[in-house]
Amino acid sequence: MKKYALLSTLFFAVCYSACAQVSFESKATAGDKPLYEMEFSPRLKLNGYVNLGGNDASASQSLNLNSADPYNSLKDKNADANMYQTQLAWKTTYNGFEKGPLETYIEGQWWGGPGSGGNLQLRVAYVDYNHWHVGQDWSFFGGGVPTWYNTLDWEGPNSGTWARHLQVKYYNNFGKDKLWRFEGGMETSAQYLKVAGGNVPGQFSVDPIAAFTKYTQDGSFIRLALMGRSIRYTKENSENALQMGWGINANLKNKLSDKSYFMAQGLVGSGIAGSYTLSGALFSNNGAAVMYDGIYDQNGSFKTVPVYGGSAGIEYFFGTKKNLHSNLVLGYTNMAYHASPLSLVQNKVINDNAAGDFLNKNNESTTHTALTYGSINLMYDITKIFTMGIEYDGGAKQINNSISQSSMVNRIAAGIKVGF
Repeated sequence: MKKYALLSTLFFAVCYSACAQVSFESKATAGDKPLYEMEFSPRLKLNGYVNLGGNDASASQSLNLNSADPYNSLKDKNADANMYQTQLAWKTTYNGFEKGPLETYIEGQWWGGPGSGGNLQLRVAYVDYNHWHVGQDWSFFGGGVPTWYNTLDWEGPNSGTWARHLQVKYYNNFGKDKLWRFEGGMETSAQYLKVAGGNVPGQFSVDPIAAFTKYTQDGSFIRLALMGRSIRYTKENSENALQMGWGINANLKNKLSDKSYFMAQGLVGSGIAGSYTLSGALFSNNGAAVMYDGIYDQNGSFKTVPVYGGSAGIEYFFGTKKNLHSNLVLGYTNMAYHASPLSLVQNKVINDNAAGDFLNKNNESTTHTALTYGSINLMYDITKIFTMGIEYDGGAKQINNSISQSSMVNRIAAGIKVGF
């Protein structure tokens, strides 16, 4: 009994410390505010899941729909639980400047299993002052945290532009009531560049981005972002050359009633799938799990990979207290690889099966990879920062050439989030 009493005490102590944001304020003041403000916040996240087949069993962080292989489908089921998405955040604000506060923010996470990323990693780190935002943060091409769906699955629709990049950004609100917002700057995404086949020289990617957002008084918004993308590659004569990619991203959030809201996102571009989608930037290892920015075809010519996709979701809150809420999210992504079937197999874009079905049954010069995604969950907020929920995530990866071949991916997830 003493053992269980001790475990219970430790459990409640951990929950209490996770819920509490530890704040420090200096005695010196700047006007009506402390000169320094510091806040330390932990967030515990317990992830439980059951893979029901078709998923990469070793990638336990997310559904990662793109890991499905239609020509070598996984049928094994597995289940596990972990706390690899537990995070720590540290925010410091200095109020001694005339033009406003200077804010620094650092966020770390435990990612992956022990020995493969399970140590503390840098997640977000930036400085924000006087309309300037500099550091590593979620790409402002995609809009960041305000554009995310409220799901337990980290990846969500594969078309989501949720990668983290080093960036320098200028932002400002304008117009009547300051409900318009402009963001402009550059990001570098070279470390996430994905090219199939050929030789890729050392990269330094500079991606200019501009975004405009229109807010309403109830918190709804519509947002449009445009970007350019520079990709260095090597020609057949070993000379380096430059190919430009591009992207357009749109986001919408609309409050439907006091108990529900609707969100949507659309993406179209070329040369950005591996660097600006979450599965491309964070979940790709090798082979069929990669979303590529570019590819060398059977003639050795370099081509960017066109991509388009979209998603939509609705969240509904039940009862007067709104503690219980549910989300339904649907998504679709399509990538076009302009290369022969043999070239795609040799470059490991597609892992053909032992019977050679992909090579033997397809002969078109373009192969489309389509990802269809669906998620539905039920969440309960015990407190404002203590949430538990259960979720079903599913979808299919389809490879379309002369014929179509598909593989299903589905899992059940359960989670508890405490903090932030």
